[in-house]
Amino acid sequence: MSTTTKTIKYLRGARFVDTEVQSGTISQLRTEMEIPNGASISVNGRDVTDTYELQDDDQVAAVISNKTGGNQ
Repeated sequence: MSTTTKTIKYLRGARFVDTEVQSGTISQLRTEMEIPNGASISVNGRDVTDTYELQDDDQVAAVISNKTGGNQ
């Protein structure tokens, strides 16, 4: 019996943390981890599309750029 669980390294704060996921693609990962559609996602330092197929030990970082600046 094959398993669909993968262990990726997901960026949390300033470091990558081993994270078990059921997702096979970035699109599925967005749903599983509640990553907004507008967020940019990179894997192993490269921007990827939602069709990218996740592999064990991929380093995944999501950048959400909907923040606004304050008075400076």
